[in-house]
Amino acid sequence: MTFHLSFELPKQEPPVLDAYAADLTPEEIRILKLQIRGNTRLVEEYVLRLDLLVNKERYPRGAIFIEKIRRRLELLMEENDTFRKVLWKHYRTGNN
Repeated sequence: MTFHLSFELPKQEPPVLDAYAADLTPEEIRILKLQIRGNTRLVEEYVLRLDLLVNKERYPRGAIFIEKIRRRLELLMEENDTFRKVLWKHYRTGNN
């Protein structure tokens, strides 16, 4: 293990977020990718839950709690699509 004195460590720059810039900052790209990964995990969890409840447990498809899960699933998928479109637009313009 190596010990460093406080003056030897590089200073960490605060993350830069700029809502008015046409280009995405590296921090914004990192946040988008993190959000896409998190949403993807939740989508998979909701799909498995719906499969369990509707196909294996034979709950009625129109049950209120099933509809709530489906609405949440739709929202997560739309959110992921939006994030992916923003990233794709960024990469397509060559601003990587």
